[in-house]
Amino acid sequence: MFRATDDQEYYELLSPTLLPKASGFLWNETMMIHMNCRGYAVAQYMQPEPAKYSHAPNLEAKTFMQPEQPYYAHHPGRFVFLKDEENGSVFSAPYEPVRVQADSYTFAVGANRIVWKVEHQGIAIEMSLSLPKEEAMELWRVKIKNVSDRERKLSLYPYFTVGYMSWMNQSAVYHEELQSIVCSSITPYQKYQDYDKIKHFRDKTFLMGDQAPFSWEANQEGFEGEGGITMPSALGQAELAKGEARYEMPAAVFQYRAALAPGEEREYRFLFGPARHEQEIAAIREHYFNRKLGGNEDGFTLAEQEYEEYLREGRGCLTINTPDKDLDHFVNRWLPRQIYYHGQTNRLTTDPQTRNYLQDHMGMSYIKPPTAREAFLTALRQQKASGAMPDGIVLHPEAELKYINQVPHTDHCVWLPICLSTYLDETGDYLILEEEIPYADSDEAAPVYEHIDRAMGWLMNDRDERGMNYINQGDWCDPMNMVGYKGKGVSGWLTIATAYGFRVWADICEQSGFARKADEYRAAAQATNDIVNRYLWDGEWYARGITDDNVKFGISRDASATGTEVRVGGVLLPDGVLRNVQPNREYEVRVVLAGSSG
Repeated sequence: MFRATDDQEYYELLSPTLLPKASGFLWNETMMIHMNCRGYAVAQYMQPEPAKYSHAPNLEAKTFMQPEQPYYAHHPGRFVFLKDEENGSVFSAPYEPVRVQADSYTFAVGANRIVWKVEHQGIAIEMSLSLPKEEAMELWRVKIKNVSDRERKLSLYPYFTVGYMSWMNQSAVYHEELQSIVCSSITPYQKYQDYDKIKHFRDKTFLMGDQAPFSWEANQEGFEGEGGITMPSALGQAELAKGEARYEMPAAVFQYRAALAPGEEREYRFLFGPARHEQEIAAIREHYFNRKLGGNEDGFTLAEQEYEEYLREGRGCLTINTPDKDLDHFVNRWLPRQIYYHGQTNRLTTDPQTRNYLQDHMGMSYIKPPTAREAFLTALRQQKASGAMPDGIVLHPEAELKYINQVPHTDHCVWLPICLSTYLDETGDYLILEEEIPYADSDEAAPVYEHIDRAMGWLMNDRDERGMNYINQGDWCDPMNMVGYKGKGVSGWLTIATAYGFRVWADICEQSGFARKADEYRAAAQATNDIVNRYLWDGEWYARGITDDNVKFGISRDASATGTEVRVGGVLLPDGVLRNVQPNREYEVRVVLAGSSG
């Protein structure tokens, strides 16, 4: 029921109910879409902060792209209803919202395309999604085929959720000259000073077809009627009502009629996304559907090809071939794709957490080393002259530190040598250490090696009287915001990680010809490990930390421990890190508490 294709290009799921939350995602330079196997979708794009063009049916909070979310009947989605005009029966693809069990079903997630293939009562539907390389827009192909032995008369209804766009203003109409349903809104605002910003937003959502529809509906309530989303009342009529939405919930629904002989197939193509105005939508239509750009290919087809090439740039630096094909797929396909997404888009935020930004580009060292190099320099340009790193890296002139980046964490400096060492091991580019860049809060400029030296110095100094690193409102584990908010709590994890960071930086210093500094940092690492063993080791566990009120937590008496397990308050540390703390001890490391992040 779950398998890789023979060419390893796709992973397939053969049931919409076996893993109902199974999903895939696509992204480009400005957007990401998370598609569920049953047809539900979450999509966001940057302008420059995250925004949506397909909304929930109620007012949504603005946040970063959530990796997992619950689904519900009116969750935004991309659906196709199909009605047999002879007997009135209806089913939907991929599965929602009618939920008819198909005769066959395949959900296939590839690097640059997501595909559904559904067959029911002699009709086959194939839906496929791709993206352009840069624009915030979905490229859809919908094919229907008569696989029965008789002629079929059908109506096809692509339904793309628009949802509750704005409490200030929302509407939707069909534009015949654009062959598009255009939904309009105004981003809610109350301070007049905000208007200068929001007036440039792409507050329209459009659904465009390459073929003129037989009919359409732009009003969600008008489409659903008493039947609701699971069996819209409008499907009981011969044609959709061509309704408009005025201060009502918009929808984007087309109706196409098709009489198909046995074996006959028909294809429809659609564009779905945000726009500023109708002139932009007209230009999109001209580029993607009307104009031939490369021989006989239009912009739609060329955009699909360009997107495929764009994602191929994210191939990993090695491939494996083992008896375990699932492992091969994980290493050869899934892993480099994940790294490429994070490093290329910076998680679609304008202020990624500093640790995330550094770790993501640590991975990019294996995919696109020049991108990783520039990212490390970008981060260090935002370092303070004291050596402290900010909680987030600002990537856009209009960006501000938001959400978790307004909560002070103390671990960001420790990732500098760890992530940089990966880049140096992969590229041998030690010249980066000599690049002169400024500090964020002074006119002073210094080479990269001095920036990292100051970061290590900051870690040495940001300690209590025992020599353990302060945690403030979090280290690598974001939820630990109550441990040290009074300014006294310390992190066992960060103190151990700091010792490891000193050792990594010592090795880089030695490779760079700074033998004396290498010796100093190795001595600092040993001294830090001695402090850890003195204050945090209880004979079985390392304490996760000590609170403002001098209470150790994450220790062995907090839960039962047996054998030779070594637990650092539930946070998994690499074996090499622990062996530097107690080099003569045998370890079995296990994660025992949830909550670590990064």
